[in-house]
Amino acid sequence: MNFLPATNNLPPVLIDTPIWLNYFRKNDHIFQEVNALMDAGRVCSISLIIAELLHTAQDKEKLQIFQDFTRIFPILQEKEGLWVEAALLTYELREKKKRLSLRDAYLALMAVHHGVILYTNNKTFLKIPKSFGLKLYKNGEKRRETKKENIA
Repeated sequence: MNFLPATNNLPPVLIDTPIWLNYFRKNDHIFQEVNALMDAGRVCSISLIIAELLHTAQDKEKLQIFQDFTRIFPILQEKEGLWVEAALLTYELREKKKRLSLRDAYLALMAVHHGVILYTNNKTFLKIPKSFGLKLYKNGEKRRETKKENIA
């Protein structure tokens, strides 16, 4: 695993696209929460999230803000073969009658691989078995911390 340095003994937080969109809509709670995480230097990102944000940009100002993410926040690097691992994860979950999109499986694997907490409002991530090791963040705290083991 490739861990980013923790700030004040608190691990970095990977903020999912819907949270960022609510942040830029100035959703009070999320706006305050994300600002606190940024002030603490705990925010990181991935190319997929930046690309999704760029895709949603309504004007050049937002486009520039999203492009600046690559210099403002640490960008987690993709492990070779991670998309294939994500596809296999979706298959394993489907065998257990649980659905997870390829995108969400990839995001979960990136978070676990880098040892960061995922900040999302997507309840789909709760379908991932606790044994997988995904840590979810909500309301200023980790929502669920799990032990890393094999999924099978």
